[in-house]
Amino acid sequence: MKTITKLIYLILIFTLVQQPMYCLAQRQAVKRDNAHLLIDTALSYAKANSIYRNVINWKHLEDTVRSTMGNAKSIQDAVPAVKLLYKLLGDHHGFLIYKNKYYGWRGAKVSIDTPAHQALLNKIKAHNTTIKSQLLEKGYGYLLIPDNNPTHPNDQDLIGQQIQDSLNKLNPEKLKGLVIDLRLNPGGGMFAMLGGIANLFSPGKLGSFIDPISKTEQAWGVTNNTAYVGSDTYCRLTHVGKALASLKVVVLIGPQTASSGEAVAISFKGRNNTWFIGEDTGGYTTANDSFQLSDDIGIFMATSVEADTKGHIYWNNVTPDEQIIGGDNFDDRRADKKITAALKWLKNK
Repeated sequence: MKTITKLIYLILIFTLVQQPMYCLAQRQAVKRDNAHLLIDTALSYAKANSIYRNVINWKHLEDTVRSTMGNAKSIQDAVPAVKLLYKLLGDHHGFLIYKNKYYGWRGAKVSIDTPAHQALLNKIKAHNTTIKSQLLEKGYGYLLIPDNNPTHPNDQDLIGQQIQDSLNKLNPEKLKGLVIDLRLNPGGGMFAMLGGIANLFSPGKLGSFIDPISKTEQAWGVTNNTAYVGSDTYCRLTHVGKALASLKVVVLIGPQTASSGEAVAISFKGRNNTWFIGEDTGGYTTANDSFQLSDDIGIFMATSVEADTKGHIYWNNVTPDEQIIGGDNFDDRRADKKITAALKWLKNK
């Protein structure tokens, strides 16, 4: 069963594997030997599912992880070994969740703590970003889609409708062009975001999750009022504006665009009359599969990578068509260099 939810600041896309009898047995066993069950299960799952499984020296990895575990008896004791497992896999998107805390390996992150990105960092740290739509100039609209937190049933529908309603306030059928801003989007409910802007696309496939080893693929896309992956629908709107698939669109991206924010950006890659402005995204373009070992232990690993409608795989990040470093201004959008460049492209296209 597919489950899409926000679990950490950089939100992760994952499949919740539900195997009731197996989980029951595991949960009984976890009380007897927490550390060994955790490590054994994580190693087995990685060997069978990790997208990096064919490039790993498994004997070295297993020996190193088990040596690090040593005489660990509890889950907390085993955490360093789990973190090492992710590091040796090269999986910076996966993680262990234990008692609502997250443990993983984040890799070498590109530093953005510079004066050029201060406005972006300040806005992210404020944690008060909401969906925003406005007219930049007559005929040119702006829609900011930040991260979101769907934690209850139907939340994705509600968030998607909020995004669609914000778009409709611009009377988009009268616009000459639209700026979609994903710079403040480190993730969230991917399908809430896509559902909220479904009418910007022609119905159909927008991207796919691909296992690079087995070559299996699961497509995601939209209808006129839903967003889906495979055969499962995750967002359904009750009120939708007019079809806008031919509207000129500029997508703004940057280093804080991550995870499902990147998946939304990838969805625009196959769209006509679309241009990307900004900087390389955060680099969380893998998708995680997961399972629950017990009520308070979940294991998440990267098992697929994201591709656009043309089949291009995004192993690292999404790059802009037009690079502009810094120059962000979320308080005065008229002074924002990326928005200025977006308006220029929309007017000259």
